[in-house]
Amino acid sequence: MKTLDIILLIPLIFGAYLGYKKGLLLEIVSLFAFILAIIGAFKLVDLGEELLRPYLPDWEKALPIVSFILLFVAILLLVNMIGKITKKILDMTLLGGLDNFAGAVLGLLKWAFGVSLVLWLAQSVEIGVSEEMTKETHIYPIVASIAPFVVESFAEYLPFIQEVFDNLKEKFIS
Repeated sequence: MKTLDIILLIPLIFGAYLGYKKGLLLEIVSLFAFILAIIGAFKLVDLGEELLRPYLPDWEKALPIVSFILLFVAILLLVNMIGKITKKILDMTLLGGLDNFAGAVLGLLKWAFGVSLVLWLAQSVEIGVSEEMTKETHIYPIVASIAPFVVESFAEYLPFIQEVFDNLKEKFIS
């Protein structure tokens, strides 16, 4: 195992550890909470403004923003709290260990994608890792291929993803 492999293993192990601590359920709940908080805050922003108006009469222009932020945080905290309670119950069963293991796998995959994305962006702006460093590595070729594969796979169904990546490359190169 070469030095580059060891360097790449550090964030991957860290990601697996964080995923293990959180578990698959909380990983999924946190993503769901974020999406639900955005949708809920947009849907309830008018009601939030009405409720806040008597307490913040001088903040008329800022009320939509304050309302959105408060609703977003409240929904996010509520959904995450429900997820944590469910996780505690799940940990008391035999499925708790499986949840932690699946969380470790998901955490590892998330961090592998992130590291791969950084490597890919660096390579696209010609700051990549030299061929000499990558010779005879075991982990680098696997990790380096993850982000291009995922982005290209999703680009077929969501073309804007490739456009976003191309725009990022243009900004860094010029």
